[in-house]
Amino acid sequence: MFPVRELAYISGELIRPSYLVRGLRENIAKYSQERRFAIAWFILCTFLSHVCGVRPLMQSQQVPDELLALRDEIDRIDNELINLLAERFSVTAKVGQLKAKNQLDSVDPVREQEKLERLRQLASDKSLNSDFILDLFQMVFGEVVKNHRTFLK
Repeated sequence: MFPVRELAYISGELIRPSYLVRGLRENIAKYSQERRFAIAWFILCTFLSHVCGVRPLMQSQQVPDELLALRDEIDRIDNELINLLAERFSVTAKVGQLKAKNQLDSVDPVREQEKLERLRQLASDKSLNSDFILDLFQMVFGEVVKNHRTFLK
């Protein structure tokens, strides 16, 4: 194996070559022939770049360490967001079960409006696009209601 730090997009998916090389043996069969070729080409280009100093025309410039560190931080934050969403959906599942047990409606429009208004204010306070935040949470609320309705069956 050779040291690789660059990131690349292969078939629209962000690939970390170190992960790619580690998981290649187990996972190569699940990829299409086109994707396997793209992976092999990427590994070859990266190898030539590091060992011989050859940089194919299609490969991007060396990614600065600072950018890699920031990307790692973004990855960490994304993981936290996923964990927080999983925790939120775990709690809302309990809410859905409680509503079903007590024969309450899955939707509480008053609470939803109050919550959206509070989220709009929080977004504004953090200089975030409030329309984006409202759209995001309306999608979350929609998923919660859909999950709640499964408890009514």
